[in-house]
Amino acid sequence: MYAWEAIQQSIEYIENHDDQALSVEDLAKIANLSPYYYQRLFYRLVHKRVGEYLKLRRLAKAADQLKNSQDTILKIALDHGFGDHSHFTNAFKATYKVTPNEYRKSNVLLDHFLKPDLILNYTMIEENVPLIVEDMVLTIRKDKVIQDIELIGKRKKAPIKELGEPKINSLVELWESNDEKNPQAVGIDVLTLTPDPEYFDYFVGFEANDQLTGDRQIIPRGEYIVCSYEAEDFEQLVNVYLYKASQYLYDTWLKEKGIETDPILIQKYFHPYTKNCFIELWAKVKEDHDVSLG
Repeated sequence: MYAWEAIQQSIEYIENHDDQALSVEDLAKIANLSPYYYQRLFYRLVHKRVGEYLKLRRLAKAADQLKNSQDTILKIALDHGFGDHSHFTNAFKATYKVTPNEYRKSNVLLDHFLKPDLILNYTMIEENVPLIVEDMVLTIRKDKVIQDIELIGKRKKAPIKELGEPKINSLVELWESNDEKNPQAVGIDVLTLTPDPEYFDYFVGFEANDQLTGDRQIIPRGEYIVCSYEAEDFEQLVNVYLYKASQYLYDTWLKEKGIETDPILIQKYFHPYTKNCFIELWAKVKEDHDVSLG
């Protein structure tokens, strides 16, 4: 068994036993590693300390139960390994800046720290060869934009440090505020850097037409690496697999291939809000950079 597989095994155990008291010693035994080496390897692969990861995954599952059940907050706290109502409420507010009760009564969307699929760190796929990870099917290809494409929509600036971290999602409101409601339309968001290195520009919209008004954004012509992925559950597709697919594309695949890209990421949503939805991530290859996917 590879070391990452041992850590993944303990991660799966955490997902299925988050209501129990779990110690580093318990988890290290499941991974068949010493507690010292387990903690070092866990942090290296997951980028969180074991205790912090346990807390964040418990909070994520508790948040889901808050929205999808009538259970009391005390029951939810106990169901996910928190000793009492106060401990749970304090941890929830420290992480998401709202209390469990405020969240339950609101319409806000939370971003959670996701359960990692470490296989994505150690698997390379070739052009048009699908990779199946849990319920996600992921494919990578090369494509070209012949001429600039103009988009119209809305934009907002957001902190880079919050990407992938648990928080209230303040960007989804841009999608909800767009006037275009046609489920057959291709929704597009674009992430680019700003002059302030601590922030990125988040744009959402559609290809320009005579009926749309708003902010403008250009998809520049050039060569692109396209990561396409789909899943049966639309909510999981946009809330979980979007982050995992982009992380795989940039942190694993492009690095391994040695492909340099411009600081722009385009995300296309086909048939949004339906079960037939799939998403494409478009990473623009730097000009004069030779790309071979073989």
